[in-house]
Amino acid sequence: MHKTKGKQQGKTNRAAENSEDIQEPKTPRRGKPSASKKHSLNTKRKAATQSKGNCSSDEDSEFQNDPLNVSPPKQGRWKNKTELISPSRLIDRLSIDDCKDLETDDYEEDAGTDKEKEIHKQQATPTRNKYQNARRVLNSAETQFLPGREQELQELRNFFQKHIEQKRSGSLYVSGQPGTGKTACLSLLLRSPELSKCLQCVYINCTSIASINGVYKKICTELKLHPSGRTERDYLASVQQHLRSSRRMLLIVLDEIDQLCSSKQSVLYTIFEWPSLPNAQLLLVGIANSLDLTERTLMRLNARCELKPQHMHFAPYTKQQIVEIFRSRLEEAGVLEVFPPVTLQLLAAKVSAVSGDVRRALDIGRRVVEIAEQQMKTGRREIDLKNLALGENAVDNTEEVILKPVQVTQVAAVLNKVYGVSQNLQEDIEDSFPLQQKIVLCTLMLMIRKERNKDITIGRLHEVYRRVCVKRNIHVLDQAEFAGLVGLVETRGILRIMRKKEPRLSKVLLQWDEEEVNGALKDKQLISSILDDTTCLGK
Repeated sequence: MHKTKGKQQGKTNRAAENSEDIQEPKTPRRGKPSASKKHSLNTKRKAATQSKGNCSSDEDSEFQNDPLNVSPPKQGRWKNKTELISPSRLIDRLSIDDCKDLETDDYEEDAGTDKEKEIHKQQATPTRNKYQNARRVLNSAETQFLPGREQELQELRNFFQKHIEQKRSGSLYVSGQPGTGKTACLSLLLRSPELSKCLQCVYINCTSIASINGVYKKICTELKLHPSGRTERDYLASVQQHLRSSRRMLLIVLDEIDQLCSSKQSVLYTIFEWPSLPNAQLLLVGIANSLDLTERTLMRLNARCELKPQHMHFAPYTKQQIVEIFRSRLEEAGVLEVFPPVTLQLLAAKVSAVSGDVRRALDIGRRVVEIAEQQMKTGRREIDLKNLALGENAVDNTEEVILKPVQVTQVAAVLNKVYGVSQNLQEDIEDSFPLQQKIVLCTLMLMIRKERNKDITIGRLHEVYRRVCVKRNIHVLDQAEFAGLVGLVETRGILRIMRKKEPRLSKVLLQWDEEEVNGALKDKQLISSILDDTTCLGK
């Protein structure tokens, strides 16, 4: 029995050994290799690479010596890929004033002739007609040329240069009616490098200050001062300490300074006494509409010669000066033929006789160009209909209405609406009232009827206007374009804008009767929906 069992166990052991030889060996668990194993692996890899290098060294040398078999240089990862931008960002990058060359290097390689390049450039760059160019230059934005104000510019330049050379403080009071170029002349001088290098300028529009005493805090903010407290005395002490210790000449411009008037005029007296502080290097410039502000309200300044400010007055623009302003701007844009001399003389004569406000004259000019462009488009539609009826032989007649100069009747109609008493709003709405101007007028009516605060600024009006347009999927104008749009509505005589230095703070007043305007606008379905929609007012 023991022998048979031993034989059977021997057979089983042999069978197990044979089965182990047949089966594939199991992969051992992965562990960290020891230092000796690492060293052996590294030596094996180096030997393999050296053998490969020795085998292919001859081939590589031949490959590198061949000038045709050279690998191209490395390029950036995103060099050939176009940047993904949203439509709103793309619109922001578009320039309104400058038509940039949209021709790329790839196209220059592909285009074979100059004629193809010109055709591509004409298709790529948007065309602007002469009416649009005229409206673009007839705005009240700051420019580098101020015709009719050469004498005032020279007087301001002499004032600054004299005090800078002598390192002596001084004060200047500039008076003049709105639209006479006071702020424009001062801004033009301060942008010049000869003055900007010598002066530290602080400009403050007093209409943007909540309270009279807040002017000290505003000056501290502009000068980046850090007062010890938050009271009026702390801000005043901080400004006076800065004036005594500052080594650089400081220029403080207070626009609409008459807003700081009070019963005792304590703020104005304090400000005009700053140039007389010991070791102060201050040039103070106050701007207001009143001619005799310093003589009438600041009589104590006349008693001391060192405190009395120098007075400079800007007279209203004359007829010839307004004509020169129009001619210089239109010639700059190459659209002088849009305004014939007769129309310019009529417009300038009326504006100079009433106020001499060049900003009002430019607004009227933009409105006249807009009317001329609308009438040109209606005339072109009529001729297009005739061409469809007559055939291709009458296509050449469309060239007669491509550019029609401004007519005397158009200028007279706008002048009558601005300065006259005509209130035929229904004809305006039916004939030539654009949709955006309708929405602006209805938004103003909505705010007047539903809001408690009747002091409506352009900034607040734009907020409600934006909600109205977004709710109805209508294109929304930005704040700069919206201010120009409100100015066009003003030229119709419907509104009046109390302009401030910052356009968004300008107040908008309704000149016409609310019931008449509401009755004329209530017929349209879109307009009536705006007048009844109080959700656009927000909180």
